Amino acid sequence: MKNINLSLKTTHIGSLPFEDPEEAIDLVLNFVDIPAWPQLSKLKNESMIIQFNEGLPGFEREKEIINTSSPTFEEKLIKFYELYFKIIEEKNLDLLENFSLSENYAKGFKTFLYKVKDFNLPVIKGQITGPFTLATALKTENKEILIFRDDLRDLIIKFLTLKALYQGLELKKISPIVIIFFDEPGLSGFGSSSFITISKDTVLSTLNEITEILGQFEIITGIHVCANTSWDIVLESKINILSFDSFNFYDKLVIYKDSLKNFLNEENKYLAWGVIPTNSEILENITSEEIINKFENQLNDFCSVLNISKEQVLKKSLFTPACGLGSLSEDLSIKALKFLKDFKNSLITR
Repeated sequence: MKNINLSLKTTHIGSLPFEDPEEAIDLVLNFVDIPAWPQLSKLKNESMIIQFNEGLPGFEREKEIINTSSPTFEEKLIKFYELYFKIIEEKNLDLLENFSLSENYAKGFKTFLYKVKDFNLPVIKGQITGPFTLATALKTENKEILIFRDDLRDLIIKFLTLKALYQGLELKKISPIVIIFFDEPGLSGFGSSSFITISKDTVLSTLNEITEILGQFEIITGIHVCANTSWDIVLESKINILSFDSFNFYDKLVIYKDSLKNFLNEENKYLAWGVIPTNSEILENITSEEIINKFENQLNDFCSVLNISKEQVLKKSLFTPACGLGSLSEDLSIKALKFLKDFKNSLITR
């Protein structure tokens, strides 16, 4: 992958509390450097566990399960793997249309593509539910969690690969640089009693399989974790951008000193600092100056712990809200994006 420069850019995680995609897109274009198509999380089909499952063999939307006992499951599974082979191994990319994001599940996607097609945007972003999160959230009709079954975990990985690839290549038609974030809130549960038998290597191979394939198509990958996790897994994976809630969990990340140094020393690796709080109560009461001061204190500490200069860190830094904005009121989501723009302006003028 060619060298990219995302230094000091701002973007957002994906979700916004609107039902009108035009309104959401206008907002994003006004406030961030790297616009992403909006996930309209007020709409049922755009929830994290449903949105990207259209066409997933065995998926039953109302129950949010994979029904492996369905009479058509095996037939659909075989058809899926045939398509996967033709797309990935034979590079028959026309078949990716089978894994498109329809208006019913991603109202903002095609609206975004149409609206910004003539803007000559240097970088744009998409997002998709991460494989660990989806494989730990979905169950079979017998209440088996998918990640514990090798065959179903493989299905999720490969299905999301094709969904992400379709999205990334559509976005590449309107911008030379495309970023796809995997939303992985489920990784906060890694190592807990519920997933104690899932190894670090399993998680790494799950993440890396998708990342490597997208990388073959020059698509930049990021992982967003909105809470705490075993950060060494993300830092040792092949993703390009680690997106984290620095407002609340900075101290949990910085302890991975060696992994962070190795990560930042690699080409095309970035930290996306979630500097703007997305908790309603905090957001209502905090000031822009408090947000800036908090980050500057964290930056000073980070440089001290890693023995690295501010210039080096900022060169490898992007900035975002701490998480998606979909759970906020419309007014507070706008306030968060205004804070982000103010933060960026303050950073470049100090």
